[in-house]
Order: sequence, then C-alpha cells, then structure tokens
Amino acid sequence: MGLALSWALQKLRSNFTGFVALAAVVAVIQVAQQLAVQPLNSILVDCLNPQSPGQINACSVAISNGAVSGVSLLVVFTILAFLATIGVYRAGIRATQGQPPSFAEMFTTENLGKYLLFTLAYIGLTLLGFVACIVPGFLVLFFLQLGPFYVLDKGYGVRQAIKASARAMSRNLGPGLVMTLLSTLVLIIGGMFYGILTLVTLPFSTLFMAHMYRQFNGEVVR
Repeated sequence: MGLALSWALQKLRSNFTGFVALAAVVAVIQVAQQLAVQPLNSILVDCLNPQSPGQINACSVAISNGAVSGVSLLVVFTILAFLATIGVYRAGIRATQGQPPSFAEMFTTENLGKYLLFTLAYIGLTLLGFVACIVPGFLVLFFLQLGPFYVLDKGYGVRQAIKASARAMSRNLGPGLVMTLLSTLVLIIGGMFYGILTLVTLPFSTLFMAHMYRQFNGEVVR
C-alpha cells in the first residue's frame, strides 16, 4: 500500500503537466455539472418553507420539473465524466509500464466500445443496487471498480471485466477496502471548489489504483 502511494506521487510529480492536461477535461465536466444542477438547488432553497397553498403548489410544480431536468443532467454529465476519465485511466495504465502520459490517450478508439458498454453496465448495476436496498449499490461500486483497468489494459468485455474485477477485489478484501477508502477520500477532496482540485486528485487516485491493480494481478510495475 505504501509502495503504491509513493509510486503514484513520484509518477505524478515527474509527469505533472501531462496528467493535469488529461484531468482538465474531467474537471471542466464537473464544473459544468455543478452549474447545471444549481437551478434545482436554488428551487429547493426557495421552497424550503412555503407559506401559502399557492406557494406550495408552485413549489411542487417547480421541484417536480427541476427534479426531472436535474436528474437527467446528472446522468448525462456522469456518463460524460466516466468517458472523459478514459484518458487518465489509459495514462495511469501506461505509467505502470514505464510510459509517459500523452493527450492522445483521450482520443484513441482502442477498446472504446467495450469501455462505453462497461461504463453503462457499471452505472446501471450501481443504480439498481441503490434502488434495491442501498447496500448492493455500494457492493457494486466496491467489487467492480477495477473493471475499467481490465477493459483498457487487457481488452476484456463487460462480463469478463466484471468477473475479473470482482475476483481481484474478493481475493484482496483488506487492501481493496483501504484502496477504496483512500481513493474515495482523494476524489471527495477533488470535488471541492467546483472540482478544480480534480486536476491533481484524479491523476493521483488513478495512478494509485493502477499500481494496486498490478499488485492484485501479480504483475510488475515499472
């Protein structure tokens, strides 16, 4: 664990500009996402304590309309963010092979279709898990989080990636849990200040997870 953290920090320092350039795309999407849902937040604040039947009815309509548009925008931006992180994921994987990051990683179509299908499956299974009983949603997030690495690194399909990620995480529950907590904390910090900190936290978290991914598979990191 300590080795993965120190390696991720060293790689980020030595390739800072390249990783920040890739993460900037994700940061822009996160800023746009927060701005897009801001009207719904304003409606909720304004309708926190309606005083009259007219206000109650008006707030009900506004919240209903705002919820539909807000959720729709949230789903769209979530998918866009998952797709935008493909460049950062590729760069993190390449870094474990001793290769520097390149902005071209964002535009290559290698395994793009598989990555898109996995992204949709991951989001869909997570939403179903949360709707079912909340806990299954967290389990999906935990056990399938290495799926993108298997898709982009080994070219696995959706089913293969799901099985491989679940198997790797189940065989490394302790380190996997610590990895998840640290990565989540880093990404939460990155979400502050309209996601600006994502410029640094996303590459660091990805590098850390890429190193752990190699460890879980018994593979050499350069």
